[in-house]
Amino acid sequence: MTNEEQKLREFISKYVNDDNEPTFLSALTALISENYVEKAKYDEAVRQRDELREALIDMVWQFAYEGTKNGKGVMYTGGLSALEGAFSALGLSDPITVEDFEAAIKNTDG
Repeated sequence: MTNEEQKLREFISKYVNDDNEPTFLSALTALISENYVEKAKYDEAVRQRDELREALIDMVWQFAYEGTKNGKGVMYTGGLSALEGAFSALGLSDPITVEDFEAAIKNTDG
């Protein structure tokens, strides 16, 4: 059981028979607010995530080493730590075929 599920279970068992509606509503509001993030902040975080992802994709396109493996074009880090970080953050294997890289970035486009 997750922490959130446990908190909800405790909340229900504490207030399900309570006739004190203001206390119930106050406690419910507090429970909801505990994990609440303003929509504007959430939207900004998503925008920043998308920008960073695009920058990493551009970095891989520009700086990844290119070669062939089993007759297919591949991209790889060549041991460069910045590229290794970009590959890792994007969830890419090293090396990765160009075809698989294009599919990976297409599958996560917003």
